[in-house]
Amino acid sequence: MPFHFWCPDVYQGAPTPVTAFLSVAPKAAGFAIMMRFFYTGLAVPRTGPWDLAGTIDWVRVLMVVSVLTMTVGNVAALTQTNMKRLLAYSSIAHAGYIMMGVVALSQNGARALMIYLLAYLFMNLGAFLVVTLVHLHDGTFDLRDYPGLYRRSPLLTVAMAIFLLSLMGIPPLVGFMGKLYVFAAIIERGPAYFWFAAVGAVNAAIAAYYYARVLKTMVIDTAPVEKPPFRLAFPDAAWVWILLLGNVLPLVWWARIDGWARTSLSLYAGP
Repeated sequence: MPFHFWCPDVYQGAPTPVTAFLSVAPKAAGFAIMMRFFYTGLAVPRTGPWDLAGTIDWVRVLMVVSVLTMTVGNVAALTQTNMKRLLAYSSIAHAGYIMMGVVALSQNGARALMIYLLAYLFMNLGAFLVVTLVHLHDGTFDLRDYPGLYRRSPLLTVAMAIFLLSLMGIPPLVGFMGKLYVFAAIIERGPAYFWFAAVGAVNAAIAAYYYARVLKTMVIDTAPVEKPPFRLAFPDAAWVWILLLGNVLPLVWWARIDGWARTSLSLYAGP
């Protein structure tokens, strides 16, 4: 915030595949530029304080922006019933979490940023895929039309549950590892950053509420009118499985993924 005000309306109005792309690609590009600017452009030491010629305390500035971004995104998502708008505000909040890696700009902070973006790719695209498939079948993005989804499509319900639990940061899913790296990078900067980590943890709890509300609607609530079951085409089911595996399998090769992140960082910022 305040540069995300366009997100909810654009996400709601654009075709869902375009919305899914917009929720991931601009973030990856924006944070890559931000890393280059602060890490390389200002010749930031890998450990220690960083600023612009001593005139601007960039750490404080980005802390405030990160806190506002995650807080406004999460609080606004609490009241949403349109699934695309809910995921739009969720996307804003996740930008705040990712920015924590920039604030902790060290080797571990930059690595945390890369790993969080990888995790976000799988969990967010997965959630948008389920929303897209429900819309194609039922013609709705309204959460109030999701009751009884588990009876009509167990696969979509289980998939959405895993994607949402990953967005919450529940172990052992890939979203948990992304948050673990980001929070660890902040905490290792010392006691002066503990309050920032605490704000992030409170925001994660707020986000868990509206993600859990979606889960409750799908699994516990009953539909007033029984709807026909889903019949997923093979390509749709295949993409669901691919994104599901993307939320689970990276943990099996986590040491290798961490090594790739370290290698990428060394190429990006120099040895």
